[in-house]
Amino acid sequence: MVSERSNREGILLTLLEEFRGCGFDGVSLSRISEVTGLGKASLYHHFPGGKGEMAEAVMDLAASWLEGHVFGPLEGGADPATRLATVLDALEGFYAGGSKSCLLDVMPLTGGTAVRAAVKAILQRLLAGFEQLALDGGLPAGTARARAEAALVSLQGSLVLARGLGETGPFMRALQALREGFLGRA
Repeated sequence: MVSERSNREGILLTLLEEFRGCGFDGVSLSRISEVTGLGKASLYHHFPGGKGEMAEAVMDLAASWLEGHVFGPLEGGADPATRLATVLDALEGFYAGGSKSCLLDVMPLTGGTAVRAAVKAILQRLLAGFEQLALDGGLPAGTARARAEAALVSLQGSLVLARGLGETGPFMRALQALREGFLGRA
């Protein structure tokens, strides 16, 4: 019987969770077959390039989600405080309050050239988006760039710490600190 996860979007959502939970190296084709309910032949039908193509498709899915929920608000024309709140709420949901790992952390080293390029592009766009948000909030250029870098370090670092400690507190505190201080003048 065909699983409800057999459509491409369902497969990708399942792969997203597997890659985010185990990283590129930690996910085997046997495990992917098990969690999707598809045989290896069916997986290769959807992804002729194998696990590498799956990883690229997952990064594309993540980039698409970021486009609508993070990049758009960061780069949009609304009030900077509203944009910041929208982005941080979206990230809180996407990472389930810090209980889910970030693909940018678990995929880049061994996911292949295309995955590394996708990770780099996403990080560059996040950095530029947070910098633009800070500029729109009235911060000087040098401060805006430093604030954007600190925001990414805080978000990514807190996710790593939350995963390593097995608790969501570091991520939630990082979000709160960004809510309170990212657009501040100090």
